Amino acid sequence: MMSYESRLRSAHDELRNAGIWKSNYNPPLHRIFRWLGANSRPPFYRSFIVNFLTSSAYFGTTWGVIMWFSVWETDGMDLSIAVITALSAGILFGLTMAFYYGFTFRKHNLTKWNDLR
Repeated sequence: MMSYESRLRSAHDELRNAGIWKSNYNPPLHRIFRWLGANSRPPFYRSFIVNFLTSSAYFGTTWGVIMWFSVWETDGMDLSIAVITALSAGILFGLTMAFYYGFTFRKHNLTKWNDLR
């Protein structure tokens, strides 16, 4: 059985050879997960639902907090409207990213995670 690190190197090689930018196959959230000790697959090798949930949560929370402290609070936006707006933006972003990763995986005929050597 291949170790996580070996499989990750194979995945990065495959993605690089497919012409996918490093910032796309090794995004900040993925690097954070790995730094925290999680054996997280690159997003191209994760399921649609996992990509949707992680992208939605990451973007919606980060964008919502930034918008709240930089614009919305000083404009007097109601907190409930701010939360709904951030959730909506997170869902839209999560769907977009999940579709992008799935489409690119199929377009480049990438190898499934468990089949990487």
